[in-house]
Amino acid sequence: MNDLLRLTTAEEIGRSCAALAAPRYELLPLKGMQEAARSLPPGAVVTMTCSPRHGLERTLEAAEWLVGAGFQAVPHIAARLVRDPAHLRRLVERMLAAGIDDCFVVGGDADRPAGEYPGGVELLEAMAAMSPRPARLGVPAYPEGHHRFDDPDLQRVLDAKAALADYVVTQMCFEPSTVLAWLERQRRSGMTLPVYAGIPGVLDRTRLLSVAMRLGLGASTRVLSRRKGLVGRLLQSDLYRPDDLLQGLFPALGDGGIAGLHVYTFNQAAATRAWLAAHHAAHCRRHGLEGPEMSEAATVEQPG
Repeated sequence: MNDLLRLTTAEEIGRSCAALAAPRYELLPLKGMQEAARSLPPGAVVTMTCSPRHGLERTLEAAEWLVGAGFQAVPHIAARLVRDPAHLRRLVERMLAAGIDDCFVVGGDADRPAGEYPGGVELLEAMAAMSPRPARLGVPAYPEGHHRFDDPDLQRVLDAKAALADYVVTQMCFEPSTVLAWLERQRRSGMTLPVYAGIPGVLDRTRLLSVAMRLGLGASTRVLSRRKGLVGRLLQSDLYRPDDLLQGLFPALGDGGIAGLHVYTFNQAAATRAWLAAHHAAHCRRHGLEGPEMSEAATVEQPG
């Protein structure tokens, strides 16, 4: 956190504080989700994941609850779980009826498509032709690659999705240079969509490493093993806090190319909010840039 305090220009401080004050929080539609959500700032943007095990129904039920609780809900819609145009129409109508005007389109992890949409591109094409539909459509990107695609194919898929989307969220990554190098390549290739950098929240280190391996984050995992200082911090505490990652991404936040932060909380929302609030309080309050939605969290003692 001390390194963040060395950044002293008004522009840098303003960008940093805007990003820290209004992150996107990702939750899982599992037991304890509602309790996790209640620990987040009122009115926060909260995205809700979708898995083959629990299906779209669980995701939409959770998103509807979030709206009722006063949050800006962004459900993930997994293309491989959508059966046909009629099913898609019902999903869209349900989102709009709940007041949901933003959804995140992913291919999904199902082994086989349930119907006509094998990937996110096909679902985005179908949604582009619909009216009405959610005003904002987000898509994922993978700075460290994806196990189903080689790099050229992954880039072609991203280009196709970007032409139909409104913003991009990167997969969780531990190494800021990986995200920044990927972002530079995308900007050089002409992608102009807002990009939200995906970062892990405060998480038990054993679970974090397990998640990283399951997601195939090979490069990030190697970084964790290679850098003595970071490994040392992981071993000294049961909790991982992405302080170095936030510091490394800081120069690109806001007008620097990254629109904001997307925090993968894995439902450890209270600890993650407290960590963000501590950074915000140390770096922003002293400059008179306090974000009101962070004030309550800033008083929460960080665990560990």
